[in-house]
Amino acid sequence: MESLRHSFTLLQYCGMWPSHRWSSFSFKARIYGLYTVCVLAMINWFVVSELFSLSAIRSIEDFADNCFMLMSMIAASGKTAVILIRREEVLVMLNTLDNYPHKPMHVDEQNIQNQFNRRIRLIFLLYAGQFEIGVWFMSIFMYMQKLPFGVLPYKAWIPWDYSAPGMYWFLYWLQLITVVLGANVASALDTLISGFMMLICAQFNILKCRLERTIEEFMIETSSKSDRIRCDSGQISERRIAACVKYHRAIFQLAQTINSMFTIIIFIQYTASSIILCVSVLIMSQMPVTSAKFMSLFTYVWCMVLEIFMLCASGNAATVECERLIFDVYCMKWYRLTERAKKALLLMMVRTLRPIVFTSGYIIVLSLESFTKLLKLSYSVYTVLQQSIR
Repeated sequence: MESLRHSFTLLQYCGMWPSHRWSSFSFKARIYGLYTVCVLAMINWFVVSELFSLSAIRSIEDFADNCFMLMSMIAASGKTAVILIRREEVLVMLNTLDNYPHKPMHVDEQNIQNQFNRRIRLIFLLYAGQFEIGVWFMSIFMYMQKLPFGVLPYKAWIPWDYSAPGMYWFLYWLQLITVVLGANVASALDTLISGFMMLICAQFNILKCRLERTIEEFMIETSSKSDRIRCDSGQISERRIAACVKYHRAIFQLAQTINSMFTIIIFIQYTASSIILCVSVLIMSQMPVTSAKFMSLFTYVWCMVLEIFMLCASGNAATVECERLIFDVYCMKWYRLTERAKKALLLMMVRTLRPIVFTSGYIIVLSLESFTKLLKLSYSVYTVLQQSIR
């Protein structure tokens, strides 16, 4: 789909989305499959090596130092699993959006879709661009720390001797490249999830446009003095309103599919962000502000805050658009419709009283209120950790 093209392109660069133009047994598909295996091996190797390194922790400061990047890579590993396992479901969902009733059927509807496409593209450019700059800044700042020879950028358990210069520098750059790959996978899937939520917003606006056009056409046609024309117009408008009600139900089903597909990975990201925020702030509070490590962590924390904010804001926007439909329908000239059409609209409005909500693990509703609660929770945990250190 055009609006999500950038997210899928980034996933393709990261080895998570093979081109649909390749046959399953073509040479390109096999080489790409090998590349995918390498990316998965790198990300999961990073996670396993960091997990084993936790056994050598002696203080809460060491735990905090090890934990912040480990949680991000665990989330990235989960995201790779989701996008690979659910690939066919994502393709079905994209096909659904490209067909009736979700596909724009009128110039006004296409203008609405184009407006949201531009919004999705802007979100991708701002978010993915900032994420890309952030992860490269982190890598540069990590290099500027001038670590002693034999010390890796991120603490890890390596079951063999890497004191030889060639092996050490191989592991050194392997860690940095893995972090860059993990960040790109995360930003691609985050913008994809956010894009789907924004497409739900577009669907509600398209539905509103169809309802307004149906009512306007009915009013124009019933202005005729012919009773037969009025009767035919009433039946046509009833069928169109019924189609809009079915479209409304289809939007809810689509949103439910999106939520069930990504809710677990959103929960992992939400939990990881909670831990990362408080742990990273704890580490930063004990560093000089001008140090390279402080700047690296500050960039990292900013990326984490932006990541969870984008998901919460997108979920909140979808809920608001759904709830606003009741007011929009009420402001239309629904009273000019037939009784059957009015009853159909009433059913739609009653269903909207239970609006669409996107959840994190079916527990936490994605909203701006949830985002503020996350910040408060992170601060509370940070305070507890700081007191335990003292």
